[in-house]
Amino acid sequence: MFGKKVTVFFLSQGPHEVKKYTFPKALPIVSLFLGLVVFAGLLAFSVNTHFKNRRIEGQEAELRRLLHKTAQQNVQIYAFADKIRLLNREMAKLRQFDKKLWAMTDSSPLLKKAAVPGLGGSESETSRPTAVLKENSENLIRQMHRDLERLLAEASVRERSQHEIGKKFEDSKSIIDSTPDSWPLNGRITSRFGYRTSPFSRRTEFHRGIDIGAPRGTPIVAPADGIVVSTDWNSGYGLILTINHGYGVMTRYAHISQSYVKPGQRVRRGERVAAVGVTGRTTGPHLHYEVILSGIPVNPIPFLTARK
Repeated sequence: MFGKKVTVFFLSQGPHEVKKYTFPKALPIVSLFLGLVVFAGLLAFSVNTHFKNRRIEGQEAELRRLLHKTAQQNVQIYAFADKIRLLNREMAKLRQFDKKLWAMTDSSPLLKKAAVPGLGGSESETSRPTAVLKENSENLIRQMHRDLERLLAEASVRERSQHEIGKKFEDSKSIIDSTPDSWPLNGRITSRFGYRTSPFSRRTEFHRGIDIGAPRGTPIVAPADGIVVSTDWNSGYGLILTINHGYGVMTRYAHISQSYVKPGQRVRRGERVAAVGVTGRTTGPHLHYEVILSGIPVNPIPFLTARK
């Protein structure tokens, strides 16, 4: 009985997958012990394999999640890069529009002083997503940040440039609106600017404006925007209305019968301000009209638009 032997095989994952042990056949308790050892080994192997499989499955699930997240991030990154490309195109259009506006005014000293490196350059690599598909996400994101910084810097310059252009146009519009360029009333010029023979003294005198003949009560309108300075009485000119148009320009209306505006009142071009009269020294109803630049009377004729 003891001469017989028992052979036990152990399976492992090492380089030697099968190990064989030979024992002399012992009492039944020895066989039971060996069976328990084998069972414990198989159980341990099964439990270990189970947990390894669970761990691998968890790693695979995490890997799939990360791959999905990476794919989503790449989609967002390339969509963002495409938006930067569109911004570059819009900025190029804005540059051209900016140039046209400055061509209508003057050259821009602001853009010369605050020029941003790369303004007006070609599109960056980031602005063409198909050209960067081979680059990794980190490089792409860094490039996009550089492009955004460049776009923001240029946008700041363009904003200041637009503000400067707007101010120039506002100033130009204000000057235009304040420049007398229309007839104060419909009528015929009866006496021009410059030296003439006085209808009263028959002596040579300097006529500071022009006389426009019209019936008494004919409305007189402001030839430009301005603020009423005064409505005075003068023995020679009678009732006089004076309007300050700014930028050193004033207009004066003499021999009027009445004024429809008061000192300090703002008037607009074409607004009725007075009526033709015969106040002061005059041979008949008419308007004596003056244009004064920086305190000096000038010929009003160049400020009158051609009649249709």
